[in-house]
Amino acid sequence: MPKLVFLGDSVTDCARKRAMRYQGTQAGLGTGWVRHLNKDLGAEYNGLVCWNRGFSGCLSAQLMQQSDWWPDQTEGVPESVDLTTLLIGINDIWHPFWRKTPHNLTRSLAGFRRLIETVQLRSERVLVCEPFALPSDQVTADWWPLLQALSAGQRSICNELGVHWCPMQAELLVTAEGHPSDYLADGIHPTDLGHRWLAGRWRSYTADHKLLA
Repeated sequence: MPKLVFLGDSVTDCARKRAMRYQGTQAGLGTGWVRHLNKDLGAEYNGLVCWNRGFSGCLSAQLMQQSDWWPDQTEGVPESVDLTTLLIGINDIWHPFWRKTPHNLTRSLAGFRRLIETVQLRSERVLVCEPFALPSDQVTADWWPLLQALSAGQRSICNELGVHWCPMQAELLVTAEGHPSDYLADGIHPTDLGHRWLAGRWRSYTADHKLLA
């Protein structure tokens, strides 16, 4: 009976219904990769429960500022869930570009560390998925050094804190070569194909590392 929490930004949010009456329903899971996983895993695990806590537009340091960033006892969440998955950080790269403000990866990574340390107190296992992008009109050459630095920083914190790290960027570049918009519509947000790829990558990693055993 796995109990799973998914944390993140718009890539995870996917227009989920946030009102309490929708929690525990398909609408509360959004239309993206978390919903795909809930459907597929529900056929394999009796009593599976997934909570989607994606918040569109969130930076790494902002997630825990959301009033309902973690499911509460009225939703049946146990004191410690089996696995929490976190995918966040792309807005720490994207937003400063369109706002024309300086990037501050030190602040981003400090917020990421605090988030991981807090989640570790509430979850038996923690899995971080690498933030990713693909070349597009918005995602230019200026993105890549910053995204690589953010990923390296997140990976280092995961290694230090004993958290699972699932690489995404390199495999996605190979998979989407020649047709990036088929996977990420604007270089940032997944299409349905992109969400299915993300769900498949998550399933491969969790199976290889026996995170649902």
